[in-house]
Amino acid sequence: MPTFHQHEGGPENMPAQIVYLADLAHTQAVTDASLTVPLNIGYVSAYAKAALGDAVEIRLFKHPEKLLAAVAERRPDVVGIANYGWNEHLNRQIGKYLRRQLPEALMVIGGPNIDPEEARRVAMLRRHDYADFAVVDGGEEPFAELLTWWRDDRGDHSRLPRNLLWLEDGGLRRTTERPLAKQIDGIPSPYLGGFLDEFLAAGMVPLFETNRGCPFACTFCAWGMASKDLVRRFDLETSLQEVRYVGERSRARNWIVCDANFGILKRDVEVAREIRAVREKRGTPQKCHVWLAKNVTDRNLEIGSILGDMVVPVMAVQSLDEQVLKNIKRDNISLDTYRKYQEKFHALGSATYSDVIVPLPAETLQTHLSGLRELFAADVDVIQNHNMRLLAGAETNSTETRTAYAFQTRYRLIHGDAGAYRAPNGEEIAAFEIEESLRSTATMTEAELFHLRKLHFLVDFCWNIDVYKRLLKLGRTHGQSPVDVLQSLLSEPTLAAFWAEFDAESQAEWFDTEDDIRDYFSEPQNWQRLVGQEFDKLNIKYSVRVLEAYKETFDAAILAALRGGVPSAELATEAAFTFAEHPPLSESRSEVVVDTGAASRRRMRLVPSTQRRVLLEIVSGQPGLSVSKILNTQGYRLRDLRYEVVGEVV
Repeated sequence: MPTFHQHEGGPENMPAQIVYLADLAHTQAVTDASLTVPLNIGYVSAYAKAALGDAVEIRLFKHPEKLLAAVAERRPDVVGIANYGWNEHLNRQIGKYLRRQLPEALMVIGGPNIDPEEARRVAMLRRHDYADFAVVDGGEEPFAELLTWWRDDRGDHSRLPRNLLWLEDGGLRRTTERPLAKQIDGIPSPYLGGFLDEFLAAGMVPLFETNRGCPFACTFCAWGMASKDLVRRFDLETSLQEVRYVGERSRARNWIVCDANFGILKRDVEVAREIRAVREKRGTPQKCHVWLAKNVTDRNLEIGSILGDMVVPVMAVQSLDEQVLKNIKRDNISLDTYRKYQEKFHALGSATYSDVIVPLPAETLQTHLSGLRELFAADVDVIQNHNMRLLAGAETNSTETRTAYAFQTRYRLIHGDAGAYRAPNGEEIAAFEIEESLRSTATMTEAELFHLRKLHFLVDFCWNIDVYKRLLKLGRTHGQSPVDVLQSLLSEPTLAAFWAEFDAESQAEWFDTEDDIRDYFSEPQNWQRLVGQEFDKLNIKYSVRVLEAYKETFDAAILAALRGGVPSAELATEAAFTFAEHPPLSESRSEVVVDTGAASRRRMRLVPSTQRRVLLEIVSGQPGLSVSKILNTQGYRLRDLRYEVVGEVV
């Protein structure tokens, strides 16, 4: 339990402090089913209540307008805001409004994305100039102690708790940092304490955290730096009880385990069994997203076998080039071992997934393409390519790293994270989120990145969502790498109009400075297009575009790319199945019959997948809703638009 005194009603029956904690999300483009439960502020709240009892009265908020309404109805003494890359501008806009309404309140921000460099910390605090303090690292203890300080010792900075940053006379001030313990003690479960019941009842996606931190030091990630490369554990029995508790109260189709390396601890197998037991008993969750331990072991395999179709095992590589891996302080397992685990997961019936980031330090176009060829050869089911984003708190965001590798960056939207929120006094608060990402390095040009943008789209559309995977695998058996087949589509004349559309949007999404992108979307017509979801993720937007308007052209193009390398009869049979499985969106037949060719004289019957109708409704463009957000948070994939084989026609 907390080490400081627990107050009952405060000294001399002082009124309880009114505390509002906010993990705000952009809610204009999604329903509650696409929001995540605010587990972070749930922990902060549970700890503060355990420490201070009736001396505090705490409310939690996810929706901006609910927070604004609550402040107008009952003014809080303290406001705490969880700050991340995906809600940073929303927090700034809401925070500045609240500061005007609450000039005497204590306002605090916290979260993992805080750089260690003093200049960047000063810049962050100036952006969030409404906040009195920022909490570094875990927020439970510092925030509860800060509540006590605000009540008993405000103004005396010598008595401030550890792990705080603030500006004073234009300069950065800080208190010392507390050491991190391997075992997490004294932080009660926000689920078991009922702090998150309203969010479960609203249908939000449950989050679970059975440990904190990461033992690895990958330079592109803030996870290891924030935890000092330490994995800290919550009590196992508490974690198992949380799974059962949420299972009884949530009907969300997707759950997320937030551990950085699920499977790194032996006990993680027990957590997986508990999640599976909930699924067997209640039918949900249908999907459970986990980040498996970076260096795959048989324990990961066991977890994959337990969770089965609920999970796609993620075995990220980020790069397969040895110099790049050295530069980013990452050690992958050997490629031979990687292939063996791919085979083992496939033997269990599990699909597999890998992440690749580009452009990492020293990555070239050729080393990246070589890595993609290896992943295709290893038969990874989903190869997800990501543009290198600079995250506050990660080593790659440091001035030293930026200079060493000649990083040049630009800015673009974080898709789906925009909205206008009305306060009770009628004031409208508009916000949208952006990311700073690499557009060139000492070893890769922006022109090469635009080339890869198109290739990565094809990897996603043709392979990841299975539209042409059958044909690409067939070509691979005859010596044609999917990378080469897909690259040939980039210069296919019949697709020139499509690539012109795609290129125009992929180039227009980038802005040279933060001011440029803010100015552009402050224009009323551009703002309306933004909140109308005209700027959704290009991979999803153009996947739908192909299925709407270019499917037959793409069918013919990929056949042409494979013809000559694959026997014609074999290619024709496989193409018939492939095209029938993934028809245009306009296909409405309840049954499709495919002739497998004269050799076998078999005819197969296909029907729409059970999810096709749901997916058609999602991608049809519900006004103002973000298709990418819905797909990513609710466990749907565009491959669910497929037709499925149900039997042979006799």
